[in-house]
Amino acid sequence: MRNDRRHHDQGFTLVELMIVVAVIGIIASLAIPNYMRFTARTSRSEMLETVSKLKLHFKNTYDNTASFVINPLLGLGSASAVNPDTAGIPIGQAGKWDTTTADWRDFQFPPEGGVRMRYSYTVTAPDTVIIVVCGSFSSLGGSTVLCPVGAGGGTANYKYQETFHGTGTSVTVEVPSF
Repeated sequence: MRNDRRHHDQGFTLVELMIVVAVIGIIASLAIPNYMRFTARTSRSEMLETVSKLKLHFKNTYDNTASFVINPLLGLGSASAVNPDTAGIPIGQAGKWDTTTADWRDFQFPPEGGVRMRYSYTVTAPDTVIIVVCGSFSSLGGSTVLCPVGAGGGTANYKYQETFHGTGTSVTVEVPSF
């Protein structure tokens, strides 16, 4: 028997390991941004449900009174209070929906549980209401958009604005868009 046999198949070379690490890095750099956007998209499902309830409420009000004005004290062009009123709680953290605020008292379908987005509306004409929703998703990065001023207002990294008309038509603006 010979004892001078060399053992060549003991493991991977440094070059092979570096190639594998580089391939994994390239795949991760392509996959992670898509994953982050996907998680933000699923997080905004709260907003879509609440806005559809708001639109239903405003449409019922308009069909019954020929106006979106819910609270006579809130004149045309005046913004509602931001809901939830979360003084001291940053946008993106859960707050409790306030059903006692005059601007929101008649809202028939309030969300339950912790609400992470901040909602407000402005009746700009008897047949036009603008619904503004702001949120903060960690997966979208830093604060980039200005939200309605008030308790819970300020900057966020996501803003949804929908102009809803009495005819049932609407125009939406979403930053960033999904």
